[in-house]
Amino acid sequence: MGNTILGQSEWIIMEKLWEQQPRTIMQLFHSLEVEPGWSKSTVNTLLGRMVDKGIIYYEDGGKARQYYPRLRREDAAVAETENLLSRVYKGSVSMMMSTLVKKRDFTREEIQELYDILEGLEGGHDGK
Repeated sequence: MGNTILGQSEWIIMEKLWEQQPRTIMQLFHSLEVEPGWSKSTVNTLLGRMVDKGIIYYEDGGKARQYYPRLRREDAAVAETENLLSRVYKGSVSMMMSTLVKKRDFTREEIQELYDILEGLEGGHDGK
């Protein structure tokens, strides 16, 4: 499950389930009918596919199935990041960071966060 890559539509549904769980098909449909404008049958089809893939699961809850995420947001983010790093940057973290730094203005807070992350890594490797 740790290497599951989500499609764009799957991300949208997962965001709703990570936000609040469980949710019924009708709750999901009502939260998705305006933006991105999905029909109930579209939501139902996507939920079925996601259950089949093992990304989500449901429990029968009285009148309606209750849907839950099986995948944690952090695990999905790691899988997506590793996929991007491998596919686009051939595994090079420095190439990815160089691209980001050249194309984006970082706030002081973001720069400090990056320093803190790198210092934490350095400490974990005995400074060598």
